[in-house]
Amino acid sequence: MLFIPAIFGYRLSNDYLKPKTKGNANKKQNLQLIGIIVQNLQTFVDKIKYMKKILIAIVLMMVLMTASKNSFGWGKTGHELTGSIAWHYLDDSTRKIVMNYLGNMSFEEAANWMDDVRSNPYFEFQRKWHYVDFEKGEKYEPTGERDLLVVLHSAIAQIRQYKTAKKKDVKRAILLIFHLVGDMHQPLHCGYASDRGGNDIAVNSDVVSGNLHSIWDTQILEYKKINKDSCVAAYNTLDSSSLARINKINELQWIYESRSYLDTVYSFKNSFLDIRYVDSNAEIIKKQLLIAGLRLAAIFRSVFNPGAKMPS
Repeated sequence: MLFIPAIFGYRLSNDYLKPKTKGNANKKQNLQLIGIIVQNLQTFVDKIKYMKKILIAIVLMMVLMTASKNSFGWGKTGHELTGSIAWHYLDDSTRKIVMNYLGNMSFEEAANWMDDVRSNPYFEFQRKWHYVDFEKGEKYEPTGERDLLVVLHSAIAQIRQYKTAKKKDVKRAILLIFHLVGDMHQPLHCGYASDRGGNDIAVNSDVVSGNLHSIWDTQILEYKKINKDSCVAAYNTLDSSSLARINKINELQWIYESRSYLDTVYSFKNSFLDIRYVDSNAEIIKKQLLIAGLRLAAIFRSVFNPGAKMPS
């Protein structure tokens, strides 16, 4: 005898599949059951389609929220530039020492490592290390959490123990330093908690659009085609006192320097960034990338080769 499974609590009589000459009432009953089953099945399919739409909407919303909350400081290109600039201003002997820890990684790859591993759930604990936010007019106050300042300061202290520390631990600290020095020089990674470092501020213009944070992370940099040469060219604008200040390792002061640009970052009306805004702030971005690269070089030189001089 054929087996017909129960659907939605109804069981179709196997007798219905047999040839009949009589029993029209039973046949009519089975037809009614088939109609009920079909109706319930359609309702079930409609619910599945509706839930699928809801699930897709939730996933998209979570992706957008995550991307907005955890914008990458400077983006891939910006971090590559800080690594390349650091290489440019390091002497050969210090380069070799750093490369001994990096192995097959280039300076540019090292500078992007923290962003490259963000999709790996194992490194979820690092997400809050990319920024430090506090409100306008306030001073930085430690919260007990590991933020951008705490982690960078700890990483620099760790590589100062390189003679006794495990090589893998020194490498990890170097990778953190490469990236976080770059993040610290993007003003909105040292921004206001109330708008999550500009992530909640939607803006547009004739050449860029999105949230304010992404404009500073990547869009101005890409639109103006900022490269290493244009950043290094800004070096000639720095006097001896500026260079002395830049080469001094003071992470907290670096945060306040970045925040000094925030009034300029928010200097627009009606959510519109005109071309003058883009052009003038491109110069700030060039300068900040240059300074980040110089400070990376200064950190490694001070730790691994204190007597070395910066190449001209």
